[in-house]
Amino acid sequence: MRYKIDVPATTANLGPGFDCLGLALDWWNTIQVEPSETLCVKLRGLTENIPADANNMTLENMRCFFERIGKPAPSVKITMTNRIPIGRGLGSSAAALVGGLVAGNLLAGEPLSRFELLELANELEGHPDNVSAALFGGFAVSTFEGARVTSASVEPPRAWRAVLFIHDHALSTKYAREILPKKIARADAVHNIGRAALLTFAFLTENVELLAVGMQDRLHQPYREHLVQGMPELLAAARAAGAGGAALSGAGPSLLALTASPQRAARVRDAMRDTARRLRVNGETHIVKLSVDGARVTPLK
Repeated sequence: MRYKIDVPATTANLGPGFDCLGLALDWWNTIQVEPSETLCVKLRGLTENIPADANNMTLENMRCFFERIGKPAPSVKITMTNRIPIGRGLGSSAAALVGGLVAGNLLAGEPLSRFELLELANELEGHPDNVSAALFGGFAVSTFEGARVTSASVEPPRAWRAVLFIHDHALSTKYAREILPKKIARADAVHNIGRAALLTFAFLTENVELLAVGMQDRLHQPYREHLVQGMPELLAAARAAGAGGAALSGAGPSLLALTASPQRAARVRDAMRDTARRLRVNGETHIVKLSVDGARVTPLK
């Protein structure tokens, strides 16, 4: 049996929701997979630094799935169309992880549920924010105790848009995590708890006015700001142009602004683009819909 698997880009943290909040975007990587007598990997789209052999991250995670269920991984023919920029804080590694696990599950006859796949993904990734949104779609709230993950996803407002400024260079998520402090002040913890709750309420009630406060953060953005050229100016420009809220996307370096409508998103995009030109910051600006769906599976004949 052949399958097509579409996995969305995701943005995580969303300001205060460090390792807990994720949001699926209408921007997709596609995997076509089927059993084969010999391994065959074809790459399309963004292919730089992606191995076209057994070291491919999607295949590695597919093998992890079969190790978990105690069966040998089959040889496969796999075609990957990569559209999500790599190393930009938009969930490219989560898409590869989820794509590999979903592909393995399909080829094995689906012995695991989506929630069991989430627990395995969290175990492999170390945090559930991106993978929850990639699996289930929407605005995902996740937490875990050991390998046990509790996750809930709500449909994002259909009129809202994400405006992304994507720097022309990658940033190592591992390094971006290593620079964070080991301990935080109680006041900073309270600051983020309240804002993460407010941000969740904003999505539930479609109240864009709550995003301005709800996307503020003290746990990771202040420590990562020096890694992202033009970050304070670009975020300020987005807010001034009408974004409900703006923040670092994941570990960066991409920046995210959320708006209430496509029209306002266009103004925010132009403001971020103009600010980047003035600062001589190289990158691209995109307007992206929010996705209700997570990983989608289509059987192929």
